[in-house]
Amino acid sequence: MARMTKSSPPPADDTRDSRLFKLLRRWLAGRTGMRSKHGANLALDILAENGVTEIAVTRGSGPAVHVLTRDKVIASAVVREGSFGREIMDALATRLHGAGLQPSSLAFVNVGANIGLTCLNAHAAGFRKLYAIEPEPENFRLLSLNMRDLAGEVHTINAAVGAAKGRAQLHRHETNLGAHSLVAGAVSAARAAGSVEVAVEPLAALYSGSEPFVLFIDVEGFEPQVIAGAGEAIARNCAAIVLEVTPSRYEPQDARALAATLATFADRFTVLPSNATRPACDLAALICDRHQKQVDIALLRRGL
Repeated sequence: MARMTKSSPPPADDTRDSRLFKLLRRWLAGRTGMRSKHGANLALDILAENGVTEIAVTRGSGPAVHVLTRDKVIASAVVREGSFGREIMDALATRLHGAGLQPSSLAFVNVGANIGLTCLNAHAAGFRKLYAIEPEPENFRLLSLNMRDLAGEVHTINAAVGAAKGRAQLHRHETNLGAHSLVAGAVSAARAAGSVEVAVEPLAALYSGSEPFVLFIDVEGFEPQVIAGAGEAIARNCAAIVLEVTPSRYEPQDARALAATLATFADRFTVLPSNATRPACDLAALICDRHQKQVDIALLRRGL
């Protein structure tokens, strides 16, 4: 079921709104639920046109996930499947277990946490100490809502992570709220929704834990800057790094530096969710190829 909220005016009848969403589900997809992307996006469009800006989607006994109806990527996946990116977390958990690492014994530090779906997936995989770092104000509001009832130790931090302390413009995407980027030009003019100035900090200023941790980075092309400023935190006790690499957005010198740093951290890397493993010497060819599509990779610290 889903509970809906309107920004202005507020809903007068939550029962009515919940019933409206159920009717939309039945109409668009019959007995199987809204399984198609087209159907889910059509439902989101109908809700948005009727003043419903935000919905809380629940599946089974899981927590409610708050999403915005204008988001046609993450919200659409949550409506269809109840989650987003779960296969990446499942593959990571398999990789960690294979190395003798238990998520329950590791902190999970999520840079670019968006509305919290990655952290929800991490919690489902067994992590119980979560640090969610997200700079965009509306995403951060939803992130805080989505993580408020999780068991364990949960920290939400409203900031961006970069090479040094400062301020930067975050360029916002109109219909994909997971595609905001600190990289100029990353959001096409046709899909741009303005920008917002955000605080930027090196990772060590935001995370000072001493326990072993997994660093999970999803920042739409700003990965070189995050890693450049994360050396102190990584050296402290980082057991694994997971990042979505976006070679088409990297300057050549930044790509080379990122590949070199990662190759120093690990002797091999795994492509997620396939869990295909390659030697670290292949990182430069992958990361420096501007024609390479976005890809998720995981690296375990040398010796693990």
